[in-house]
Amino acid sequence: MKHHIITATILVLAVACYLAGYSGIGNAAFIVGAGFETWFWIRLLIKRPSA
Repeated sequence: MKHHIITATILVLAVACYLAGYSGIGNAAFIVGAGFETWFWIRLLIKRPSA
Protein backbone atom coordinates (compact mmCIF):
# COMPACT_ATOMS: atom_id res chain seq x y z
CA MET A 1 0.00 0.00 0.00
CA LYS A 2 2.85 2.34 0.83
CA HIS A 3 4.18 1.90 -2.69
CA HIS A 4 0.94 3.15 -4.24
CA ILE A 5 0.99 6.26 -2.06
CA ILE A 6 4.50 7.07 -3.27
CA THR A 7 3.52 6.44 -6.90
CA ALA A 8 0.39 8.60 -6.60
CA THR A 9 2.38 11.40 -4.96
CA ILE A 10 4.93 11.35 -7.77
CA LEU A 11 2.11 11.38 -10.34
CA VAL A 12 0.54 14.44 -8.70
CA LEU A 13 3.97 16.10 -8.65
CA ALA A 14 4.41 15.36 -12.37
CA VAL A 15 1.00 16.80 -13.26
CA ALA A 16 1.66 19.90 -11.13
CA CYS A 17 4.98 20.42 -12.91
CA TYR A 18 3.31 20.09 -16.32
CA LEU A 19 0.64 22.62 -15.35
CA ALA A 20 3.28 25.03 -14.05
CA GLY A 21 5.22 24.72 -17.32
CA TYR A 22 8.14 22.68 -16.01
CA SER A 23 7.93 19.91 -18.57
CA GLY A 24 11.48 18.63 -17.93
CA ILE A 25 10.87 18.05 -14.22
CA GLY A 26 7.40 16.71 -15.00
CA ASN A 27 8.87 14.18 -17.42
CA ALA A 28 11.46 13.10 -14.85
CA ALA A 29 8.78 12.67 -12.16
CA PHE A 30 6.62 10.67 -14.57
CA ILE A 31 9.54 8.36 -15.43
CA VAL A 32 10.41 7.83 -11.75
CA GLY A 33 6.76 7.04 -10.95
CA ALA A 34 6.56 4.60 -13.86
CA GLY A 35 9.72 2.93 -12.60
CA PHE A 36 8.25 2.48 -9.12
CA GLU A 37 5.04 1.06 -10.57
CA THR A 38 6.93 -1.35 -12.83
CA TRP A 39 9.08 -2.51 -9.91
CA PHE A 40 5.92 -3.13 -7.85
CA TRP A 41 4.29 -5.25 -10.57
CA ILE A 42 7.45 -7.25 -11.21
CA ARG A 43 7.75 -8.05 -7.49
CA LEU A 44 4.06 -8.98 -7.37
CA LEU A 45 4.09 -11.24 -10.43
CA ILE A 46 7.45 -12.96 -9.90
CA LYS A 47 7.20 -14.98 -6.74
CA ARG A 48 10.37 -16.36 -5.23
CA PRO A 49 10.34 -19.70 -3.43
CA SER A 50 10.35 -19.43 0.35
CA ALA A 51 13.39 -20.67 2.25
